[in-house]
Amino acid sequence: MSKQVSPITHQLGVIPSFIVGAGLFVLGLLAINQIVNTFWPIDVQRLDLVRSVALDRADAAALLQAANTEIILVFLAAILVTITGLVLPFTFFLNMRFGRRGRPRLTPPPFFMTLRQAMWVGIWAAFCVWLQMNRTLGLAVAVLVAVVLVLFELLLQIRQQAKTVHPGG
Repeated sequence: MSKQVSPITHQLGVIPSFIVGAGLFVLGLLAINQIVNTFWPIDVQRLDLVRSVALDRADAAALLQAANTEIILVFLAAILVTITGLVLPFTFFLNMRFGRRGRPRLTPPPFFMTLRQAMWVGIWAAFCVWLQMNRTLGLAVAVLVAVVLVLFELLLQIRQQAKTVHPGG
């Protein structure tokens, strides 16, 4: 059983990925701009932290303990959306070039698969930003998290291929 690609999807090619990617990128940048220019994530009632930041002797753990968690989470989500939008067209092109298992040569990859892969990159970037906020980011940790996310995506693709080979199982 082979999947039929709709003619409109085949004709549009990369255009949906570019449109959705540009929309997510702009939305994420606007959200980051609003968060950075409007909200102060650290409790300003803590004069000791304000003074230590001004003297460049701030402790990252104390700053994050006094941080407004909701603002930090929204900031990290905005980073996720921005990076996902930025990477989405690249994942489309990488899947067109390297991901042809079971597809005819010029058939575009499934949109939601490329969106999921772009979201993995966004999750990785947001996680690295969070680690940097804690001052715990290192090359080994970033590479380890990237490898884990790549392995997870590979497992999802193997599962999807097994479903297409054995649709009843």
